[in-house]
Parts: sequence; structure tokens; C-alpha cells
Amino acid sequence: MRKHESLDVTENYFEIVEKRRAIRKYKPCDIPEEDLKKILEAARLAPSAENSQPWRFIIVKDQKTKELLARPSPQTFIADANAIVVVLADPSVSCCPRATWTTRDPMIATEHLVLAATALGYGTCWIANYESRSKEWINEVKRTLKIPEHIQIIVLVAIGVPDEKPSPRPRRNLQETCFAELYGNPLKFH
Repeated sequence: MRKHESLDVTENYFEIVEKRRAIRKYKPCDIPEEDLKKILEAARLAPSAENSQPWRFIIVKDQKTKELLARPSPQTFIADANAIVVVLADPSVSCCPRATWTTRDPMIATEHLVLAATALGYGTCWIANYESRSKEWINEVKRTLKIPEHIQIIVLVAIGVPDEKPSPRPRRNLQETCFAELYGNPLKFH
């Protein structure tokens, strides 16, 4: 039996999207293996350019390794997550290794992972911004996790049982972000 509240399976996709929040505080619980498998299966089923599936995932539960992943970062809370998913890209299997799809495809898979976790009642938070991290830190992470040199770290995803319920953050309305036929031409729904 789960130690947390799961969303009703009758909830539809749009309700799950609306419930998704960046969670930065987690209860000290384990994620059952069957839930983790469902979450990773959702990521595995994501689309990719020419079905190349360049993503790879490392699931980290070891506390010492989670602490390594959390530094030197303002997002130290990820060490408290039940698990951290290290999302990687393998350019050697990508249809276009020098193109942006090598990194974009794993991000699509990551969003599948995030929505599946939300549907199962877990909270997640994407951690990116590796350009600001030191080369030494990246090398230490790769060495610790035995990540081959040619594999790229794309994002980290903290995942766990939420210990907070953040309110929705403001979003721009459709009229500001969607246009009809031409940029700036208001899209109107009747």
C-alpha cells in the first residue's frame, strides 16, 4: 500500500497537467519499485527524432550520491528527495548527433516522466543549468556514476512524496502566447 495520496486513475490528462508543481520538500518515504517502473516506462515511451531514443536514466537513491548531485547548487533540497533521476543523452545513437534533438529528445522523455510521477501522486522538480557548474563537479559526477565521456548530463529530476502543496504560479494567457496565422495576430476562440 502506498504511503501517500495517489491521484484517482479516472483523472484525465489535463487535470494531471494542472496538478503538476515543482516540489522542493519531500517526506522521507521510499518509492515502491512498481511505481518507479511505471514512471520510467512513461519516459521510455516518449517520441524522439527518427525513433533514436537517445535518453538514458540513472536512478540515484544513495544519500551520499544525492548530496554530491545537490552541490554546488542553490537546489540543495534535491538531496532530500526519495530519488534523483539523472537524465542523460547519448549522441552516438541520435539520428542527428550534432543537432539539438540529441538534447531535446531526453527533455521530452523527462516531461513524460514528470507527468507520470504526478499521476501517481509524487512530486518532482527539474534541475538544469549545468553551464554554471564547474567542470570539476561534472567530471566528479560522471566518475561517480560511471557515465562515459561521450554521454551528456541533461537534467536531474528530484522525485518523491511531496511534503508541501505549492499554489499554482501565474501563467500568461493564451492571447499572449498563441497567435492565428501570423506572429502577433490574436488567436480568438468562439
